[in-house]
Amino acid sequence: MNRHIPRPGNASGFVLVLVLAMLVILSLLAGSIAGVTERLREQAQFRQVRLRDSIDIASTRATVFYLLNTQRMTTGGLTLDQNVSFGESGIRQIESDEDLMSSLPVGNEIALDGRPYRGLNAIRFSLQDEQGLFGVNWSPPRALQRLLAQTAAPTSIPSATLINRLMDYQDPDDLYRLNSMEADGYLSAGMQPPSNRKLATPMELMRVVGWAEALGFLGSAELSDTVSLEDTSMINVNTAPARVLLTVDGVTAELVERILARRKVEPFMTGRAFFEFLGVQSSAEEGVAVYPAPSGTLKLWSANGGQVSLVHWTLTPLEEGQPPWREDYELIQSKYQSEGDIVHPVASRLFPKPRAAQR
Repeated sequence: MNRHIPRPGNASGFVLVLVLAMLVILSLLAGSIAGVTERLREQAQFRQVRLRDSIDIASTRATVFYLLNTQRMTTGGLTLDQNVSFGESGIRQIESDEDLMSSLPVGNEIALDGRPYRGLNAIRFSLQDEQGLFGVNWSPPRALQRLLAQTAAPTSIPSATLINRLMDYQDPDDLYRLNSMEADGYLSAGMQPPSNRKLATPMELMRVVGWAEALGFLGSAELSDTVSLEDTSMINVNTAPARVLLTVDGVTAELVERILARRKVEPFMTGRAFFEFLGVQSSAEEGVAVYPAPSGTLKLWSANGGQVSLVHWTLTPLEEGQPPWREDYELIQSKYQSEGDIVHPVASRLFPKPRAAQR
């Protein structure tokens, strides 16, 4: 009987294959561990950046509010030091309470026209004067018509009808204006009925029938950069964005470009100077302002990405027993600023130059 004797070469070949297979498995396992480790490292770095940004946003926010409550305003914006301007007489340190009354710009103010500034490290911020926005609760019908006329695609609803619906949304009665709607019409359409009061937030304007379609050219962030709820129809021509300037009687798109270019050089000191610069006839009913209101919005965001925090503030220095300011509401917006935006430095030691690692 023949007996099969295994060859030594077959056993060694099997062991070699087994070793190679184990090496492949170990290599794949090491690669997987390395990949997981890299992802965990990236997640840790991301959380570290977000944590640092959160701290810097809170610090920038507190610093801006400190400036709002300790520094005076001029027609150029929020001052940063104790200097005061006297026009041709030059700039000097404040010496008396009378000096605080000067509204002439010093030249290094933080503008309240929504331009971005560099905060702490990677944080950016902007201030917008409330009076530079469109007072939808108080503006006359002719101004509302000029706002509605800016849409690129006219709606099927006439502007007069939209204005009537806005007024019926706000007034306390159930009487109808021409082609308007009251509570029963909203309920029939499956909508929330009118509040019968002035608008409380800019987004509430989109709840008025027809207005969401009419202002479809404005996103939620752009709407808050356009609409004000303050009890005024005055517009600060030193801080108003282009679309708000277009609601001023006599101001065209070409004139808006001239206004924005002039503001970069020096602010308008009076409403009369504004209309004289434009070469248009001013109207007693067309009120414009040149000095910031004691309220506005503060936006904060990070150059590293993420959302925008919007805080609406009101200065209250004369309210006894209350903080010197209040925060009326806060919104979170998507980040829409482009990478090409120019970020302005702040001429204050409170905002030091960013770390080299930041951009």
